[in-house]
Amino acid sequence: MSMARLPVKRCTSGLTLIEVLIALAIVGIAMTAIIKAASQSIRGTTYLQDKTIAMWVGSQVLNEARVGILVLPKGETLKQTTRMLNRDWHWQAQQEETADERIKKIQVDVYGEEEEDQNETPIVSLESYINAKE
Repeated sequence: MSMARLPVKRCTSGLTLIEVLIALAIVGIAMTAIIKAASQSIRGTTYLQDKTIAMWVGSQVLNEARVGILVLPKGETLKQTTRMLNRDWHWQAQQEETADERIKKIQVDVYGEEEEDQNETPIVSLESYINAKE
């Protein structure tokens, strides 16, 4: 009598090593993309926050010049620092003549803390026209 071999059942539930490695590679690539997108979003939010605060600083300087609190010397650039929201904001303002002698042009450039030398491009540059005082 010959003995027939019974088929051995193999347990096939589970993943092979190559399947696990491919899955880990896919997860790694996806996580890298998510981290990059989050980083860009944070950078964009920080830029908008800085631009908004710089706009407030520039508007404050223009309003002070408009009501006479801040006196701008003719032909010179006034450079000062304003503290707003626990940060120092460097700005420079200058008054220029216009074609109409009754109107003066004021330009304010606002820089962040890092741009102390003010050789960089300003975060915000504002212009306003005011009535020249006699």
